[in-house]
Amino acid sequence: MSPLDSLANELRMHICSFPRPHDLCALMRVNRTFHSLIEPMLYSNMELHRPGYHEHCRYPDTISSGERRNYHENDAGDYLEDTLYQGLRYTAQAFDLLKAFENPDSDNLQSFVRTSRSQAIANQVRFLCLGTDLYHDEQKLVDPWGTIASFRNLEHLELTVGWPYDYKDWDSAAQAFASMDHPPLDKLRTVRLRGYLPKEFVRYVCQGATGITDLELALLDRPIGSSIAYKRQNPPPGWKHIESEVDGNAWLDGENEDTASDKDSDDEDYGHECVAPRALPNLLDSGIDLAAHFSSLTRLTLCRPAESLNPVSDIQSVYVSLKSDLAILSEWAAVIRAIRGTLEHLVLDQRPFAEEIERDATGDTEFLVRYPYGPGYERFVEHCLPALLEEIEWPNLKSIRLYGFDVPPEMAETHSSPVKPQKLGLQVEAWFKPLGVDVRSGLGRRMMYEEVSGVVSPHGDGLGGWVEEHEE
Repeated sequence: MSPLDSLANELRMHICSFPRPHDLCALMRVNRTFHSLIEPMLYSNMELHRPGYHEHCRYPDTISSGERRNYHENDAGDYLEDTLYQGLRYTAQAFDLLKAFENPDSDNLQSFVRTSRSQAIANQVRFLCLGTDLYHDEQKLVDPWGTIASFRNLEHLELTVGWPYDYKDWDSAAQAFASMDHPPLDKLRTVRLRGYLPKEFVRYVCQGATGITDLELALLDRPIGSSIAYKRQNPPPGWKHIESEVDGNAWLDGENEDTASDKDSDDEDYGHECVAPRALPNLLDSGIDLAAHFSSLTRLTLCRPAESLNPVSDIQSVYVSLKSDLAILSEWAAVIRAIRGTLEHLVLDQRPFAEEIERDATGDTEFLVRYPYGPGYERFVEHCLPALLEEIEWPNLKSIRLYGFDVPPEMAETHSSPVKPQKLGLQVEAWFKPLGVDVRSGLGRRMMYEEVSGVVSPHGDGLGGWVEEHEE
């Protein structure tokens, strides 16, 4: 008998808590005893990012929630690869994981056994964090959101999702999820959703869990992109494509003839040459009583794209959806008002958006210093800031972090900012200092998007933002 076999299960579990996941995979194959002991440990915490991803991408002065990041490493050689290539490898690994849990189409015995086995393992998962392109492979996931919903005992769900190459994959996946009923993920305590997730799935997650204590919403609406030289890669729903013989171009018109641009209209107009990234509001019209539903919330992080002062290109005009921006700011204000009785930590992240070509003209820091106080900033001050500064008690609030709102005066002088830095962070700090709240305001990051497709860059932190070491 092996000395390890003579140990009590508690001691063996303690010993097995130290090796990394890929080492546990090898240990699990030793015998049945180790297999039964290690399998629940191996699958309970699924963190499929490159090692150090979260530590690398988070803002340095953000207060950590303290959860352990148990990265599932491919192999030791990953440390020698650049971060972009590592990210692609782990994206593929996350896709393969979901593919393994996706319900097969066949009804034969082998598929039934596989489905039963997959569901038994899925029920062991408590912590699931994926940074993934759900459509990167020719195999494609038919129902990726339903597959994630099959992890019924999740307590921590964290997703950073990119846009597919073909918008039809996105639409079919959203329709597949909406066509089925899914048991609620009522054990969730931490929900962090970033990037391109369908509204149906976001509402399913938020409505099904009343015990959420940590909520992050950094959601992007479907991209539209440019129509200058190509047909739109990502046409809005309900629009039809019209081929034009003029210059060989292809154009997209609405099914009605009224495509005139009017930023002050209540309706969004996608007939413009280029459409900027838009936030995806989810909660106000979902039927959720925010105050009652999020009665346990202690940590809230909200992120949105914002219109900056960056001058518009002479080649094309960029349409910014006023309707979308006002909707997300109204949602921010409503959520803040609803949960301030329990809230301990608040993070607001405003990201000035810019086309990828802007990298050839400015670095991240230079752009954020020169162009932050645009219409997006002004709309925040008008529509959301009052929710913070109302004379209402915040009995448990400990910290506020503001990113993308302020420019330090010394940085404005260095980069020749065309506007005088404003001091929103100091205003918030003055309001909350008597309450003992730690308020800090950081420069933040910009949100880069691709001109033709309108898609926010999936690299960096998954929201179009690159961390400092990527700057030239």
